[in-house]
Amino acid sequence: MKPVNKKYLLKMAFSIFFISFLTVGGCDVEFGGTGTSSGNGSITGDIIIEGEILNFSELGEITVTATENNFRLDRTTTDELGNFKLQFRSSSEEVTLEFEADSFNAERPNIRVVGNSTTILDITLQQNPTLITIERWQVFQNTLSLSGDTNLEFIESIVEFNIEGNGGNCIFASGTSFINYQVKSINITDCREGIRMQTEASIILQADESIIISSNQDAIITLDDSSVEIGQTTNPINNTVTITSANQFGINAAGNSVVTINPENECSISGGGGAVNEFASGTVGTSNCTLSL
Repeated sequence: MKPVNKKYLLKMAFSIFFISFLTVGGCDVEFGGTGTSSGNGSITGDIIIEGEILNFSELGEITVTATENNFRLDRTTTDELGNFKLQFRSSSEEVTLEFEADSFNAERPNIRVVGNSTTILDITLQQNPTLITIERWQVFQNTLSLSGDTNLEFIESIVEFNIEGNGGNCIFASGTSFINYQVKSINITDCREGIRMQTEASIILQADESIIISSNQDAIITLDDSSVEIGQTTNPINNTVTITSANQFGINAAGNSVVTINPENECSISGGGGAVNEFASGTVGTSNCTLSL
């Protein structure tokens, strides 16, 4: 029998340990899914803009270009139904769309975009006077995972904002990250956990119309010194709030965290484990919301 090679055994043990460390240590790197922060205040990932020119038949084929600081990001032409699709990445998170046809040439600046999202626009192009009107603006954001001091702001009064978790965690933020959405409506659905804030992270979700957050586990969970504010904008239009958890709490606040719900009109909070849970020094203000199991 050959003698045991101690150096070989040591090398093998180290390799097994290192592989195990990567496997175990990598489990929580992407808490919230594919929409991740880059650490410099932006959300990395592709941006897709899909659009339909509603009065396409009046203008014929239209060339659509996305630019950022006079730099072309992507260009395409409409199909036979007036549809177009652009795909790119942005450093400023604000782009201009240019529309060119035989009898039309104009641009729409200040299109707010964010990485790992798809924007769907219904557009009318008017001549004499030249006018670009966005009839409907929908944003489908991938799940979010922010850390450090990342800031994410999306302020646009006509946007219908959506996150569909597909059974995963929808929004997670830690450190001093800050999220601020002020839009027309907000739907955060099919989540394992809807919103989780920890350390000193904070989120403000305000909508003119409805806000819906639904999850399997906690719809909103706050830890440490984090905060959540949900409710109406400064100019609401029948703003309502619905927060639902199938199996845990609608709102679960722990540590020194604060959750404030400020609807204009109807508000309901429910959870399989209870509507609201306050632990340690966590506090929840539910205004005139209806609380139920």
